[in-house]
Amino acid sequence: MPEEAESSRTLPGPAQDKLSQWDDIPIVKRTADIAKYTLLVVVALFTLFILRKKFKALGITWEGVSEAIGNVSPWSILLAVGITLANFALLTGYDLIAVRYLRKQLPMRQVMMGAIIGYALSNVLGWLIGGNAVRYRLYSRWGFSLVEFIAFISILSVTFWLGLFLLAGVAFVALPINLPPRFEEELPVSPQSLGWILLMLVAAYLLATALVRKPIRWKGNQLYLPPFRLSLMQLLVSAGDFALASAVLYVLLPSGVRGLEEVNFWTILVAYLAAMIVVVSVHIPGGIGILEVIVLYMMPDSAGLQVTAALILFRIIYYFIPAIIAMLMFLAIEFSSGGRGDKASMNAPARH
Repeated sequence: MPEEAESSRTLPGPAQDKLSQWDDIPIVKRTADIAKYTLLVVVALFTLFILRKKFKALGITWEGVSEAIGNVSPWSILLAVGITLANFALLTGYDLIAVRYLRKQLPMRQVMMGAIIGYALSNVLGWLIGGNAVRYRLYSRWGFSLVEFIAFISILSVTFWLGLFLLAGVAFVALPINLPPRFEEELPVSPQSLGWILLMLVAAYLLATALVRKPIRWKGNQLYLPPFRLSLMQLLVSAGDFALASAVLYVLLPSGVRGLEEVNFWTILVAYLAAMIVVVSVHIPGGIGILEVIVLYMMPDSAGLQVTAALILFRIIYYFIPAIIAMLMFLAIEFSSGGRGDKASMNAPARH
């Protein structure tokens, strides 16, 4: 308004300086957003370039891939669908753990909807663009404040990394992993040493949740560690999630490929874990090309065509079909609630 504009020009010096600083913040934010999304595009394009180069080196054509997809057993596809359903049922555990940590009273039906919709859309649209935005829309309607939602997402993140560290640690220390020599050469430590480091981090977290009951104070806030029983649930849910997701990809491989010495479930698991680390770190929607590049580079070249076919089916069964169902579920909630949603009763105070 003109009056407000005039008054802002007549503010005292310090106040005017402070106002100028606030005016600059949107510009900084816009610049940061542009840089972030530009980086995402560059990384995605670079990944696709590497993938195309790999396809060319292996002599993979779309005609060959189509034929390989047609040769996948219908029973393997049905088994992959069944494991995917079990995986998404288990994903409810992520949100349930966070709800219990915050001492919220939320019906199981809503917890399941929040988890399934959030994770299905995260897989395709990315954690920041899809999962968190939709989750905030849902959970804010169900009585979560912004601070509580931030604590909620933090617990989800801790659960994610705990399971990843546990499985990767066990795989590197005790399981028959067949890493390509170039992968082992690029690691700063041996795979077994890396495995022990990851397992020690998990053990340290469990020990802290068992012994530290006083709040941790940081920047004026109080942070309570989850109780030991809840931290064990975090490990089981996250580890089970990664194991089931890897199993979906594994069962889509032809039996002849699964019979190769270099191709076993544990190697597929480590490839999937490595891909998830990269995807979460760079926030590329759907991890476009990243999973494909990592898995193809960890598999023998002779199995490239069959592995590519399995990866495409994995994308369809585990990513795209659940995302379509999740979007329909979300739209149904939007229309049925008239944009308001139903709030659950939240009696107990949250801890954060």
